[in-house]
Amino acid sequence: MSSKTALIVLGMHRSGTSSVAGALALAGASAPRRLMPPAADNPKGFWESSAVAAFNDRLLKAGGSDWRDWRRFADQPILDDPDARASAVRLLAEEFDSAAIVVLKDPRICRLFRFWRRALFDAGYETVVISPVRPPSEVAASLVSRNNMGRDHALRLWLRHVLEAERRSRGLPRRFLLWPEFLGDWREDLAAVSRLSSAPLDLGVEALQKIEDFLTSDLRRQTEASPTPALVHRAYGLLCQLARHGDHPDLHAEMDHARRMFDEACDLFSDAPR
Repeated sequence: MSSKTALIVLGMHRSGTSSVAGALALAGASAPRRLMPPAADNPKGFWESSAVAAFNDRLLKAGGSDWRDWRRFADQPILDDPDARASAVRLLAEEFDSAAIVVLKDPRICRLFRFWRRALFDAGYETVVISPVRPPSEVAASLVSRNNMGRDHALRLWLRHVLEAERRSRGLPRRFLLWPEFLGDWREDLAAVSRLSSAPLDLGVEALQKIEDFLTSDLRRQTEASPTPALVHRAYGLLCQLARHGDHPDLHAEMDHARRMFDEACDLFSDAPR
């Protein structure tokens, strides 16, 4: 058994990943050393390594992609590159040193998780995945507001991230959590995450009060509920089932079917990033 545990917050941009990562850090998981500073759109902090985000941007760029790209990322070249993985292992050591339990979050990792899963293993971590699930209409509204992104583009981006994250994290201890519900009833989710890890979280009275003060209702600034395309709606429903009932082969098969449909459709979009 590994002596170190990495809690990977694996979720789409604007899906509550920052609040989940912050709560885990307040419960005793070590945050990265080079934290991205708070911003107007995230005043309580991103709880994300600026160095890891920059590294992931370089990986995506080398593969002809970037964070706005909703196409499938061709990750085989970086999987076959021992220097890239060694760089990731060094980066983990720089950010977390020898901490027993750490929290790693960057939405880009959804599309790069095969690579990071191997790098974390090489670095000696037991990996536990926490995937926040937020209604895609709210995610899209947040991206439209923050990044001036078209709604259709935002929904495709959401679909790519969640489909890749779900597929690539199978076989690991993981917890899907419904983020709007998490904000008001987070204790059960954090207790479940703690049980998944060989290094339990600190859920004592002092830590719980800090988390209570941190997870305020104003973190959810968009409550948009406009209808979404059928495939987006279906994928969201399946993720909700995973959150409520846990992993099941039937749910995996349906998620695989949704991913194949999306992959086949991607070439039809004339506005695909190039």
